[in-house]
Amino acid sequence: MEKKPSLVLLVAFTLFIVGVIGTVILPYFDGEINEPTANAEARNYKVDSAEARGREVYIQNGCQTCHTQFVRSVQADINQNLGPATAGGDYKYDLPHLMGSNRTGPDLMWVGTRWNESWQRQHLIDPQSTSPGSIMPSFAYLSEQEMKDLIAYLMSLKPADAKPK
Repeated sequence: MEKKPSLVLLVAFTLFIVGVIGTVILPYFDGEINEPTANAEARNYKVDSAEARGREVYIQNGCQTCHTQFVRSVQADINQNLGPATAGGDYKYDLPHLMGSNRTGPDLMWVGTRWNESWQRQHLIDPQSTSPGSIMPSFAYLSEQEMKDLIAYLMSLKPADAKPK
């Protein structure tokens, strides 16, 4: 092997291609990932709805930096009673995806089922008043419309079967 570097390169390239096929190409053929779920349909907001505007406020303020929006089917998430595990199809209409990668704050995938609008407002204005010891900054600087829209977005984050018909 040491005398044939071209063979090592060929094997490395082959493994790279297999990896790309397995992680990039094959998922396009997975119906579970590509078919929207009822949760995705419920979160497919109309362009100028309060929820869509609130999602933009969420993105502009970097909320996804500290909060995830996915519940894994692992014991750590199950023990926290975060709600049902999410599926790939739950994110069909999310662009950009807000799954996040760091849980400095709690997961928000189903946060709309945990608290009401007045709690959300108080938490956004003074996080320590509702969650002592929280390191979340205050969002009291948001305009009244931005605050309403952000709360509408947060309250919409619930399983499709928990939304009013």
